[in-house]
Order: sequence, then C-alpha cells, then structure tokens
Amino acid sequence: MKILVLCVDRDDDFGVKTGLNSPFVGREENLNAAVALALKDPEDSDTNTLLAAISIYDEMIKSGMDAEIAAICGDVKVGYESDLVLATQLENVLEMVKPERVVLVSDGAEDEFIYPMVSSRVKIDSVRRVFVKQAPTVEGTYYVLVKMLQDDKVRKRIITPIGLVLSVFGLFSLVPKVIQFVENLDIAIIPEMAAGAIAVVLGIYLIMFAYKAAERFRQFSVKAGRAIRSGSQMIPFAILSIVLVFLGIVYGLDAARADPEAGLLLQALLFAGGTLWVWIFAILSYQTGRFVNHFLSQGKIYWTYLVVAITVLAIGFIIQGALDASQFFLGVGSSQEAVIILEMISGFLLAVFGGLLNTAMRSAAGSAGKAVEKREPVETAE
Repeated sequence: MKILVLCVDRDDDFGVKTGLNSPFVGREENLNAAVALALKDPEDSDTNTLLAAISIYDEMIKSGMDAEIAAICGDVKVGYESDLVLATQLENVLEMVKPERVVLVSDGAEDEFIYPMVSSRVKIDSVRRVFVKQAPTVEGTYYVLVKMLQDDKVRKRIITPIGLVLSVFGLFSLVPKVIQFVENLDIAIIPEMAAGAIAVVLGIYLIMFAYKAAERFRQFSVKAGRAIRSGSQMIPFAILSIVLVFLGIVYGLDAARADPEAGLLLQALLFAGGTLWVWIFAILSYQTGRFVNHFLSQGKIYWTYLVVAITVLAIGFIIQGALDASQFFLGVGSSQEAVIILEMISGFLLAVFGGLLNTAMRSAAGSAGKAVEKREPVETAE
C-alpha cells in the first residue's frame, strides 16, 4: 500500500519567493525547495510545513512503509485560480505516484480548502497541521504584528479598509467646514477642521502604506532619471501630460466659479466638465509618448497603446454624456437630448471598437507564434 505525504501551499509562496516550479516530487526536490524558501524568507511558515512533511516521510520510510512525498502550490491570487492550479498539479502527482492513501500536511485552515479536492480522488488517512512556535511575550507579539504588516496580502486586506474608512469619515466631516469657512471667512472655524483633517491625512497615509506608495515613487524616480539620462522621447510627452493635468484643475475651478449661485452638486458637475477633456488629452499625450518611444527604440508598433487611447476616448464620451444628462435633468446648461444620446452611443461604439481591435491583435499575435513553432528546419539533400 503506497502512501503519499502531500504538502499544500495554496498561495504559492515557493513560486513567488524562490522562482521554483511546482509540484515537487521526492525527498530531494522537496528538501531543496524548503532550503530555497528558508534562505529567501526564513520566517515563512511554509518552510516549516514542508520540513514537517519531510520528517513524516522519513519516519514512514524508517518504519518500512512504501511512501512518497510531494508538494503542490497554487497561485498568489488565492481563490478559484489557485484552486484550479492545485487541482491540475494534484492530478499530475497522483498520476505519477499512484498512491492508495494520503497524509495531508498544511500550515493552516486556508490550505485545507484542498481537503475535499484530495478526498474526492484518493483516501486521506490523516491531516497534519503545522504550527510555528512563538515566544508569548510583548516583544514577540509586537514582532509578529510588524512582520504581518510587511506581508502584502495582510497589509492590503486589513490596512486598506481602515484607511478608506478614515478618509471617507474625514472628508464628510471636513467638506462642510471648508464650505462654511469659504462662505463666512471665519477663522474660528479652522480649529473645528482638525479632526477631519487628521482623519483624512491618516487615512491617505495608511492607503499609501498598504500599496507601498513610497517605494513605487522611488522606483518611478529611478526610471524617470534613467529616461532623462538616456534621452528618451517619452520626456516631452510626459511633461505635456503633467502640464495638462494642472491646466485641467485650473479650467475646472474656473468653470465651477462661473455660476456663484450654483449649489455644491452643480459646482462639482461644472468642475468635472471643465477638467474632463483636458485630462483626457493628458492621458492621450502620455500614451502617444509611449507609442512613439516604443516605435523609435524597437522599430515595432505596439497596438496596446492604440487600444488604450481608443478606450480612454470612449470613457471620455460616456462621462461627458453622463455629465450633460445630469445637467439636463437638473434644468441647467444647454445640452440637448440628441447630443447626449450621440455622446453615449459614440462612447460605447469606441469601446466596442477598442475591444475588437484588441481581440484581433491578440489573435494575430497568437497565430504568428503558432506559425513560428510549427516551422521546421529545411533538410538539405546531400
């Protein structure tokens, strides 16, 4: 009776952190994978889980059992995609090993979502959950919390909602005070804005921390400096895009102030209408720069930039139609129903055209790739 010791890594820490391709079958492959993950991230619980599976396998071999060990990994997108990858790897391992029994080893309940998947294919004799020991002290708890916040998945799932709640709460409490201050110019109102301002700043900071905004900005600065030193053709278009963004804000504020008696909702609509197409052209300028830079540097036309430009234009027409429709229903502005309908139809037609173009380009690229793969070397007659 052959027994398979099966280790499960549902979120594919082995693939993400070490670059190894799963599944791992046999003691040597699993030991190499555990050592590789331990060198990359010594505190990852999957290392201990795989070592525990190897230990169970060694005990079985010493007892004279016919055993084999394997580890399967899912995908960083935990859910349907990771479970589909796990199912595929599980089928491959079962086909290769042909076990009659399985001992399932995991580091928590998340990995044990695969239990029904395994039990439907082969009988499971035992489930071993591996816990990593931690020192029960204040310093140890603080250390564990800090390490958890350094994990991208935990940070985005926990910190981002808190940041959004604080930002929304701060904005709703701050906006009425700002409007009151603008209308009355009463300095006594400023201290009342403190709580809302603190909530907004803290919320934005938490969101930026969750998505590593500082690191992304540093990487952007490095890329921008490298582009400037290399004389990239992207620079003029990027500068033009930034100028258009600031001009859009100016035009939006000017449009909002055109009707001093307008309410807050109407002023917001006027601001959006004033900024919309200036920002659209800013995005188009940036995409044009990427298109030109890619063509001049590699001599190839990258159709994705054209698809993005068409999609942006489609979004612009749809938003413009929505803004005109809102003003029409509020009884302000000079928009006509025919113009609104035409804007909406134009936006949807452009969106459909962009999707069809993207599909056609992907199909053409796929056909070209298959043609290259099928091409065989010509044999010369001797």
